[in-house]
Amino acid sequence: MKPARFLLSSVLGLGLAFAITACVGQQNEGAAVAAPLSGNWKVTSLAGVALPDTASVTLEFSPGAVSGSSGCNRYNGSFTQAGNALTFGPAAMTRKACAPQLMDIEAGFSQALAAVTRFDFAGNVLRLYVGDQLIMQAAQG
Repeated sequence: MKPARFLLSSVLGLGLAFAITACVGQQNEGAAVAAPLSGNWKVTSLAGVALPDTASVTLEFSPGAVSGSSGCNRYNGSFTQAGNALTFGPAAMTRKACAPQLMDIEAGFSQALAAVTRFDFAGNVLRLYVGDQLIMQAAQG
């Protein structure tokens, strides 16, 4: 299992590093005004890598607040939305230990969340970006 864990960690790490250093300042100026984010979302991919079924990573939006599971621990924090621009504030998180693969996913999720600059939807899929780089996808439910 170590080679699979190393591969997942490497892919997530490289993808996140690339996305975070991408053109962060670019925004979709012509985008329509988005409705406030709300509801429960299950993260399905990080940095283009599908999450395993064993990882339960969620985003639960309420006015100005976000909470959920980071794959291992629970978190809560704030977010700011202006149209399709989106930023997340620092999150408070529980600190239990889990399987190494889940801890790697949690670290990638935390880094990705802190780097998000905008969002859009593709059908029922919430897509989060750093600049123009897709960094996370989530399905409603």
